[in-house]
Amino acid sequence: SGARIQELAESAGLSLAPEGVFHAHGEHGDPRFTLDNHESTPFAPEQMETLVTSGVTFLLDVPRVDDALRAFDAMLETARNFAAELGGMLVDDNRFALSDGAIEIIRRRLEGMLTKMEAGQIAAGGARALRLFS
Repeated sequence: SGARIQELAESAGLSLAPEGVFHAHGEHGDPRFTLDNHESTPFAPEQMETLVTSGVTFLLDVPRVDDALRAFDAMLETARNFAAELGGMLVDDNRFALSDGAIEIIRRRLEGMLTKMEAGQIAAGGARALRLFS
């Protein structure tokens, strides 16, 4: 239910933005990851009590996050907590269950992406990345 999603999101420190997405922020207000309704209806404060959805989507915008690996770990922990509390399961964008092995593959891809960005002198979350990936 939307009410339970909102409760879990807020207890995890996420805040609902006007565009209908929950945002997780770092210690200094920097963006970490987002939580969105898997269905096309955005989250709206006035509808959270009556909203029912089949799932939520956690999203990490890699170029815009200054410590993407740490943000990934925080997002994964939050997603696991949601799955446990809501009786759900973690799935990929094709709705296949995410095993520990699949998560490790995602982590390696993330590390590779960050390495390529650094080689191109584009620090994730830095001014240049924000300009290029805005």
